[in-house]
Amino acid sequence: MTTETLRLSTQQDLDQILAIIAQAQAYLAASGVDQWQDGYPDRAVMLEDIRLARGYVLETDGVVAGIATIVLDGEPSYDVIEDGAWTTPEPYACIHRIAVATSLRGTGVSNRLMQAAEKMIRSKGIVSVRIDTHRDNMAMQRMLARNGYARCGVIYLLKGNERGAQRIALEKTLRP
Repeated sequence: MTTETLRLSTQQDLDQILAIIAQAQAYLAASGVDQWQDGYPDRAVMLEDIRLARGYVLETDGVVAGIATIVLDGEPSYDVIEDGAWTTPEPYACIHRIAVATSLRGTGVSNRLMQAAEKMIRSKGIVSVRIDTHRDNMAMQRMLARNGYARCGVIYLLKGNERGAQRIALEKTLRP
């Protein structure tokens, strides 16, 4: 029987996390998506997620199958949305830096990662999840649609290497 757990990431997970990120970067490049092609996210970003207790791994039978950053205290890049509107008021959680091990792509791991993240978010009393993705990242857009996320508009990133980059903004209201 498979055991799957969403848990906070630790420094001991870092090599597996960075390997998954490298796999995702290669997948995006092969798909013609100009996202994560400038060295982001890197070791420093992932260490910061660990330090701030917002980096999570979905562990399957002791192996890191997927990763996500879950932010519970807002995202400044989401303060202004164009060509639409958010559907729920604050508070909200946001999920960033989602990636799944290449060997598990197509097995439903991304769906289970999202479901586990949403369950954890709901346990904190938060009923709205916001997320953004690159306009060319069709695989992510399909996964988010499968999981009930609706397009709300467009946001622009405020920090990092991709400062000013446009992203599709999506949101989901969590049901009890």
